[in-house]
Amino acid sequence: MSDHDADREAIIALIHRNRIAIWTNDFETWESCFVHAPYASRWGYWKQGGIFTRTGWDEISARARIGHPPFNASYAHDTKVENLNLQIGSDMAWATFDQIYPGTIDDNVGPGLVREMRVFEKHGSEWKIAFIGFLDGNAGGGGAVMLRVDPTGQVQWQSPAAPAAIAESDDVVIRNNRVRFRDARLDRKLQDALAWAAKLDGGYMSTHGALPIVVDAGEGTPPRLYWIVVDAGTIVFSFGSQRLSDDRLRLAAAIYELSPAQTRLAAHVAEGKSLVEIAAEMGITANTARTHLNRVFEKTGVRTQTALVRVLLSSASPV
Repeated sequence: MSDHDADREAIIALIHRNRIAIWTNDFETWESCFVHAPYASRWGYWKQGGIFTRTGWDEISARARIGHPPFNASYAHDTKVENLNLQIGSDMAWATFDQIYPGTIDDNVGPGLVREMRVFEKHGSEWKIAFIGFLDGNAGGGGAVMLRVDPTGQVQWQSPAAPAAIAESDDVVIRNNRVRFRDARLDRKLQDALAWAAKLDGGYMSTHGALPIVVDAGEGTPPRLYWIVVDAGTIVFSFGSQRLSDDRLRLAAAIYELSPAQTRLAAHVAEGKSLVEIAAEMGITANTARTHLNRVFEKTGVRTQTALVRVLLSSASPV
């Protein structure tokens, strides 16, 4: 075996050893994968926490010990490394690759795809990681209905919950492997949203955003909420979970001076629950729930649940 081939095998083994160690709580092995130097760096993006940077081995190792991931043998051993681009020099190397994660963890499910980068240094006869970077588009709850699509709506990936939800949906259908709305007016909104999403990733620098499609289900029936989400160059179509972010709810409560009970009720409305269901969730009567809802209408200046959802969606920080 040539020295180049031996180095390649050693680096690939290091990539796997590093992942296995972190997901099986084998900190001693994980620690042995890195250069222990002030310039060692770990940069990343993940959907739940955004962008972060860690510089210096002391910070990287301390944070790993505090926030070690839960034991997950599937993530450790069943994850695939694909599209590996590995360039090797005499004492330095770098790699880009995809890691395709299976299943779920902590009730989270994503596209399964994490974009990875590593910079390696050779110390004696051993390769070590000097820089680790990743882009993780983990999408949401394990029951989330999510489809990764291209700008035309072609489906590239579906979450485990998606096929059954689409089969039961009155609004959404897959035709010729494209996600569509049955209603022509809603389908035009979807096509416009996809075109908007494509433009966000059309230049040298991509950006992110989310656009809701609110479906008025009729008098006395909670609205249904669909999303086009763009993040890290990926377009996701999602529905089924109406939950608003805590940040939007806090902002809406502050803007419209909603009481804690009114805020909880507004959140339940956004989740698509009926007043009877909301009353049961909150431990109050349906009449009390109706009174809370009317007060929320008065404070927000709307008269329908669909309009209330739009108000809640519009509550966002300017930065």
